[in-house]
Amino acid sequence: MAAREQAVVVIGTGPGGAGVAALLQKRGNPVMLLERNPFCGGKCWSFEKNGFVVDSGVHMFSMSDAGQHGDINRRVGGDLRWLVRNPGECLQFHGQVRMSLYQNFFDPRTMLQGRKVDFYARRHRDRLDKTPSRAMQVLQDSAYRASRKYSLWETLRIMGGVVLQNPTTLLELDEITLQEFMHRITDKREILLGVNALSMLLMVTPFHLASAGEFLWCVTNLFRHRRCGVPQGGSNEIPGAFVRAFQQSGGELRRSTEVTRIVVEEGAVTGVETAAGDFIPAGVVISSAGIKQTVALAGAEHFPPEYVSYVDNLRYSYAFITAKFGLARRVVDLPAPSFFNISNVDPDHMFDYLEHGDVPEDPFLFTPMPSEWDRYAAPLGKQLIIMGVPAPIEVTPENIALCEEILDRAEARLLDIFPQIKDQVEWRLRSHIADTAAITGKPTGECIGLMQCVGQTGIHKPSPRTPIEGLWLVGADAGARGVGTEQASGSALYTAGLIEYQDGRKAIRPGIAAERGS
Repeated sequence: MAAREQAVVVIGTGPGGAGVAALLQKRGNPVMLLERNPFCGGKCWSFEKNGFVVDSGVHMFSMSDAGQHGDINRRVGGDLRWLVRNPGECLQFHGQVRMSLYQNFFDPRTMLQGRKVDFYARRHRDRLDKTPSRAMQVLQDSAYRASRKYSLWETLRIMGGVVLQNPTTLLELDEITLQEFMHRITDKREILLGVNALSMLLMVTPFHLASAGEFLWCVTNLFRHRRCGVPQGGSNEIPGAFVRAFQQSGGELRRSTEVTRIVVEEGAVTGVETAAGDFIPAGVVISSAGIKQTVALAGAEHFPPEYVSYVDNLRYSYAFITAKFGLARRVVDLPAPSFFNISNVDPDHMFDYLEHGDVPEDPFLFTPMPSEWDRYAAPLGKQLIIMGVPAPIEVTPENIALCEEILDRAEARLLDIFPQIKDQVEWRLRSHIADTAAITGKPTGECIGLMQCVGQTGIHKPSPRTPIEGLWLVGADAGARGVGTEQASGSALYTAGLIEYQDGRKAIRPGIAAERGS
């Protein structure tokens, strides 16, 4: 019983939970990993249907093995493999003008294709309300000159280069919205459209809310690593590889084990209770259930009132809802394995429908074709297409009905662009906010977790450390930057180091490494 009382319990097997469990277990700390579902991965999981390997949602992985996922995989000795294509993406503007994006943004093919998109000028440019720092002025001046001369992608590349030279610029950029920053440097409609669409793709946050610093961090690393890709075998292979490494290191995994309460006594965690009525004692509990859900599980009365108020006011990202198509044969033939329809609307109002409860006239579509990345994602000669479209998150009857209407419109737009799909559909599936909520056990169906908006990124991001002794957070809600699941893995790397050596000393089972001869 003494050993069990010193155990680390990790709640949830998404990339954050599985990653931190694998990292701590690999270092000689005994960890028990709990998952409420019969499958691992949380929102990052895949399933088989008629020979197709289907992701439950729609995912963007900007750095593949060069990013946080690859870092964890190497540290724990995982077997995660990545697939990279060049070009990686195909974009459509104005319903007809298409351009392909190559992994190397210095590639002259990317630069030449940027010229294919017509630019339209806005009448006015917003001016600065306050004097920027020297570093910010250099960034703005460089970006402004680039936007007057180059395409969206060259402009972003130049901005990324400036940020790499002086990363402290991000601190200032975190305090303004991406919309505000972009209007400081350009009035070109296509650049603004592209940036707002990219903000939604990378952070599931429209640019009038998104942190300019978070966006520039994501874009800078996307350009620097040039490794946009997908995990071989489906998105579930990311947490799957971490879980396998965790178990190979001796970690204990329990599926179908829902935590209903984090037990707190005298300001410290003592363990968790499960839906089956079991009590699992632990000196350290790491929750990837999200910061709001973690406070609810531990009981708001155990936290300082100001912390509870802070958590209550945090805002979630929006959702991506999906329609999935298993096609009898390969009928969509594009240079790249992912397709985007950029809405032909006013750039500043592209995603207004999310706040107004409307259906978009020309929806932004993120449409990866997994079988174009991975030949084993579909039976031989067949094609798998996953179409994602942004949606609201509160799981109410009204929003569920609205999600169906949004998907109706999005499917109609997809079939308008690729009419050849219609006659080849073997099966069709939809997933939306109610399905996401069923996976997480939350009343919301957000895509990532906390919104990467002003006031919630960089130094404002919630810390992995909570006011309760021994209770920690991991995942997209705590301590890291990045695109979707990548920030969850970044959080795992950060949190594992903080927990194991908090205050400069070994914090988990002092002496356990020596006991195991490591």
